[in-house]
Amino acid sequence: MFRSPAFTLLLAFTATAATDTPPKVTFNKDVLPILQQKCQECHRPGEVAPMSFMTYGETRPWAKAIRESILSRKMPPWFADPEFNGHFTNERRLTPEQINVLTSWIDNGAPEGNAKDKPAAVRFAQGWSIGKPDMVVEFPHDLSIPATGIIDQANLLVKVNFPQDVWVKAAEVRPGNPKVVHHMKAWIRPPGSPWMADAPEGELYKPTRAQFAPASRDSQPTTGPRPVQDILAKYNPGVNAQEFTVGGAAKFIAAGSDIVFEVHYATTGKPETDRTRLGIVFAKETPTLRYVTTTGVNNASFVIPAHAVNYEVKAESVLQAEALLAWVQPHMHLRAKDYELRAHYPSGESQTLLKGKFDFNWQLGYEFAKPVVLPKGTRLESIAHFDNSENNPYNPNPNIDVSYGPQTTDEMAVSFMGFIVKVSDDPMKLFPRRGAMPVVE
Repeated sequence: MFRSPAFTLLLAFTATAATDTPPKVTFNKDVLPILQQKCQECHRPGEVAPMSFMTYGETRPWAKAIRESILSRKMPPWFADPEFNGHFTNERRLTPEQINVLTSWIDNGAPEGNAKDKPAAVRFAQGWSIGKPDMVVEFPHDLSIPATGIIDQANLLVKVNFPQDVWVKAAEVRPGNPKVVHHMKAWIRPPGSPWMADAPEGELYKPTRAQFAPASRDSQPTTGPRPVQDILAKYNPGVNAQEFTVGGAAKFIAAGSDIVFEVHYATTGKPETDRTRLGIVFAKETPTLRYVTTTGVNNASFVIPAHAVNYEVKAESVLQAEALLAWVQPHMHLRAKDYELRAHYPSGESQTLLKGKFDFNWQLGYEFAKPVVLPKGTRLESIAHFDNSENNPYNPNPNIDVSYGPQTTDEMAVSFMGFIVKVSDDPMKLFPRRGAMPVVE
């Protein structure tokens, strides 16, 4: 058969094009590794996400919703501006290449692919993200949560009375009922502290102004680390288990200390119960550095006018001693839009450490890939903006002025921070005299 040169060229082009066609993106080969790295921490049974992405059968029905969420940058939750990519070890941001893989898979029918291409399943710790705890502190009994109404923030004391000094490698607050636990903190109450001295154990108790009052002199050791009120662990959507081993550090709990759970519950429309637990992993050796989590900067004296679209609130404090900043968690409420943290150094130089959007539903903590050295005299400044207008779909009432307060309908401008100091240093001297009123969420 006669073939013209043009026909032969067409055959050659067609063959070349066929070999250059990119392989089809499949769940097992291409999508599952991304889900394991970026999504399954939350999207698995028993965790905060409402659906599981552990298998193809569980993921496939959500394909269109996944596409919408990743293109809008709603998922995975990560709010730091792009200029800070790579600055934090817990970054959840999807790369453009990962977004392309996921959308290509969905746009081409979301095929499962060959089972032989599946990576090995990630082995998550059963019940704990920190592994098996050395010690578990839990509520003495189940708490009853009403079906409706607003539940004020409250505290719950557990009299642990630690028998000896311990150093902590990791800790995790594990809600017994995540549906009703909006957020929670586990505080270390050092021996001799007057905070909640008259509180009954295991019952919700309103905060008191004595939270940061000094402990009695008789309870203070003459040698070794000073016992201080420290946040041992936090639970928020987006913040759960934490390790404190950066640079060889650990948290300190003095003998005789107790645990105070600061809790904020939400109702679900039907009666519920909760019995939260706190898991603790002890350090094997005495560290040379100490990790302390506290309120770094906080402004409790602002009023956001009704209908304000972009109201600015600043907070600042000056470090009284050198420290390393390892972690920061901005905390505001429903009207918050964005957050920025700056360090103004004694040298006259300034540095923006974090900047990004804020979402009350995902209150993320940011772990610095390299802890920031903060010399004595560094002024830490936070800048937050709030939308108290009808344009904010989360605003419960744009017609009222809003001030600082513990309820979700109030507002806050708080920065929780994880500092690393020398074991011999007194963490309470990091900042000027701390206020007597506790910072609650």
